Amino acid sequence: MVVIHGAYNGSNLLAGTFLSIFLWRASHDLTPIAVYSGLSALMIPLAFLANGLLWRRLGAGGLIRLGLGGNGLAYLLVLVLGNQAPHWVIVLGLLRGIAEGFYWSGFHLVTYDSTSDQDRDRYFGVQATANAFLTAMLPPLAGTIIVAGSRLQTPYGGYELVFGLAAVMLIAAMALAGRLPSAARPRLSIERVIRLVKRNPDWQWVTRARLADGFTGSLIGLVLTILTFLVLNNEQQVGNFNGLIGLLGVGMSLALATVMKPQHRTIYALVGGALLVLSTLVLPLYLTGWALLAFGLLRAIGGPLHGNALAPMALQVIDRDPTPRAMRYDYIVHSELCLGVGRVLSIGCFLLLATPGNQMLVARIVVVIAGAAPMLIWAAFARVSQRPSVDEAEARPLVSAA
Repeated sequence: MVVIHGAYNGSNLLAGTFLSIFLWRASHDLTPIAVYSGLSALMIPLAFLANGLLWRRLGAGGLIRLGLGGNGLAYLLVLVLGNQAPHWVIVLGLLRGIAEGFYWSGFHLVTYDSTSDQDRDRYFGVQATANAFLTAMLPPLAGTIIVAGSRLQTPYGGYELVFGLAAVMLIAAMALAGRLPSAARPRLSIERVIRLVKRNPDWQWVTRARLADGFTGSLIGLVLTILTFLVLNNEQQVGNFNGLIGLLGVGMSLALATVMKPQHRTIYALVGGALLVLSTLVLPLYLTGWALLAFGLLRAIGGPLHGNALAPMALQVIDRDPTPRAMRYDYIVHSELCLGVGRVLSIGCFLLLATPGNQMLVARIVVVIAGAAPMLIWAAFARVSQRPSVDEAEARPLVSAA
């Protein structure tokens, strides 16, 4: 899963980082980008529901294969459309959202089935270290290819090579997905999903954290990419900047994978959340090169501290269910529905505010306000009681290979 997820993240770092910029350069309008992101956010939880209600016999490897293939198809479709891509954001958003929903359905199932509360900090630490290492390498490479490709006699310069390379990485990952656990699961029950908080009271705090994460996370990512491009002026500099953040994050994530213990998660997350909040105050208020450098340093340190520490806590709460293996997909779907509701609401609010007004001013204000989310997420997870998980969860066997 580390290798497959590394390929997935690698494709996003190559092509996903620059997809918003590609759409921006073609239209100089944030509205198509927001529509694309909003439709993707809407389709992701719907894909989770479909996988639980209609295609539950499809193993995790099959879900992940479909998700990887759909993402690759979306990148290739952008290449075919070229400068017309902003006019096709509805199709692109729907396709990308369905693909993401399939991929993350399989990812969450494999992660829960293959880990326990004793080794999840190490697992997520290794995932984050691999992602930081790829971030240090791939965005600078992609930026260099795009800028160099602008001198070639091709319609879209280096974007063709970058999106094509991302698709190749996804195809290679599809070949590995057959080695993943099958992750068989009961048919999803909407009634059970609705009643999860009564069944497991600590889940209410996960619900609140997911709503806050969804309401701010995707919108901040969308806006920050464009703000970074406006400060640095070309794709190569954007890639180099992301590479610097990744290089700093490698050491931080590796250290956390080694030293973090379950009982210290909330302390690490508090420090990381404070640094993330500070980072989103610096960049939008000043929008200068020095502010961008400070923003990058704060996020390189705060991101792993906050994200790596909190990543296992939702799974820890699932462990406390009387029958966690039978109920795990219900919890996964509920979590994704909360994220989806937050994402759709936030992007809808942005579209309402940005359409009649100054888009860049609204974008900067949004980042400052939404930047408080890491502390809200920390506050919710800090309320989760630290009692031990049930014995059944610790002793659960792995499912058979697909």
